[in-house]
Amino acid sequence: MPSLRNQSRDLLSSKNATMTNPRLVVLELLIKENRPLTIDQVLKLSKGKLAQSTLYRVIGDLRDFGLITEFTTPENTMVIELNSDESKHHHHIFCQKCGSITDIELNQELETALESEVAKIEKYQSISIVSHSLELFGTCNNCTQLG
Repeated sequence: MPSLRNQSRDLLSSKNATMTNPRLVVLELLIKENRPLTIDQVLKLSKGKLAQSTLYRVIGDLRDFGLITEFTTPENTMVIELNSDESKHHHHIFCQKCGSITDIELNQELETALESEVAKIEKYQSISIVSHSLELFGTCNNCTQLG
């Protein structure tokens, strides 16, 4: 398996994007962690390699290249996650105690039904919907076990 650095370089190359160290650092973290990350988590995990202002600029660049997706948690915290060829449309479960975010995929029948409802809403509300997400809230197993 290629190193994190090489995987990150390959992603940037696939989009004809300039390779900068901050871009590589963010991509490496997202590949290594394999989960959605908040800005604070990225800054902490980067161990001083990124300034916050640089991180926001890099996020904008990587989003524009189509390499990452960003979304906002119910607490209004920005979260980023890696897009990949293997990534499928998915949704999230948010733990209301610790703030963890888990990716979930709906079965195809439910996803198709949801897309059908979105199409109806689009028609009846005269709006062009570009995407949808289903957010589930609860308490993760770790928090449940801690009581």
